[in-house]
Amino acid sequence: MTTALSPEQISEKLKKFFIDHLPITQFMGLDVESYDGDTLILTAPLEPNINDKQTAFGGSLYNTAVMACWGMIYLKTQERNIACNQVVTEGSMKYIAPVDGRIRAICHAPSEEELTSLFDHFERKGKARISLEAAIYNDTFVKKIDPKSKPAVKFSGQYVILKSEK
Repeated sequence: MTTALSPEQISEKLKKFFIDHLPITQFMGLDVESYDGDTLILTAPLEPNINDKQTAFGGSLYNTAVMACWGMIYLKTQERNIACNQVVTEGSMKYIAPVDGRIRAICHAPSEEELTSLFDHFERKGKARISLEAAIYNDTFVKKIDPKSKPAVKFSGQYVILKSEK
């Protein structure tokens, strides 16, 4: 069952989770730029994430992409009032081009069919797995990514949701 909260209210839960449970997000300056129910965009400034080449540090790019996908599943479970633990079990990163500005990771929601399958399996088995992808673009200050834009970084990962022990 979905909640009556708006995407903005749901994304506030993700911001609070970051603050309460993931200190690295504070050091990175990671923030939820937007969430509309279908697309989650996380951002982080370059300055605390910079490397010796004056571009974004690979570990910061990886963390931002991992968290964009993790955040998407978190938000989808929150929308359905599902209490669970979730973990990333596998991740793969392709670094295509340097990122020399604000880090901006974009994750699109799985299809409704994939989400239904995920949550049905979770209800039956107490755990379920899903694959997600995120991309980081180098056109960092553009609100809408041009469909012709090439990502600077591509991430794909496996996430598992597990029955909460609470």
